[in-house]
Amino acid sequence: MTSSDVSAYADWIGRERRRTDILARSDVARMAALFDREETPRILPPAWHWGALTETDRQSRIGSDGHPARGAFMPPIPAPLRMFAQAEMRFFAEVQVGVATELHEQVASVVEKTGRAGVLTFVELKRRLSQDGMVRLEETQTIVYRDRAPGPAPAPTLVAPTQPAQWRRTIRPDPVLLFRFSAATFNSHRIHYDRPYAMDVEAYPALVVHGPLIALSLLEALHGAVGGAQVRGFSFRALRPLFDNAPFEVCGTLDGALANLWAEAPDGGVAMSAQAQLGPY
Repeated sequence: MTSSDVSAYADWIGRERRRTDILARSDVARMAALFDREETPRILPPAWHWGALTETDRQSRIGSDGHPARGAFMPPIPAPLRMFAQAEMRFFAEVQVGVATELHEQVASVVEKTGRAGVLTFVELKRRLSQDGMVRLEETQTIVYRDRAPGPAPAPTLVAPTQPAQWRRTIRPDPVLLFRFSAATFNSHRIHYDRPYAMDVEAYPALVVHGPLIALSLLEALHGAVGGAQVRGFSFRALRPLFDNAPFEVCGTLDGALANLWAEAPDGGVAMSAQAQLGPY
């Protein structure tokens, strides 16, 4: 990224915001229903904070893609397409449901790179969730912005799994599931529910499955495979999108306290890779 590009976002780097509210049982209940849990947990499962203390921008501040318009908290990057590319989390203590919770967010960096898809702008967000004055989890999110391709998108690189799965679960991402997840996380990005927009404006072949929905599906499959094991670290990286026109598989292996997780596209390629570190805080 050139120095002039960096200076354009200088006022946003380091920008912070805080929200404090009760971590509502109703928010957690929606996530529990989505993932077919019989009961609403009293301790927040890993990464379910994506459905709590969500952004509540007024309708007049929503952009044409359904996301909050850029230029307030997020920098005014002109590239129109947006993707939640990766995240890394560390868990330090249980997150209690039904108590006052603070979410602190900071724009940590803005970096530009050139790849197969052209110029990509990476925005790194640091997030902390605290209760009773104690940081319960830390998260670093990477959001990627890019321009629309002038022609057909290049075929995704097929990355094969590196090992056989010890467990796998089939996910059928129909429009109802995608809509319910958008509602549970208050995510109004149109690529997840507006098929004409997803296909005609952003040139996807179908509705796009949310990156966080894939990541949480990996964690739910892990929960089913190892029971109540405590997760103290989790990270994921999206390699290619998945769509609502075909089922995909969430898979994993366990090697001691390290779980290697991945989502397989219908062609057998890895669409998301992830790791979870198990053990006490």
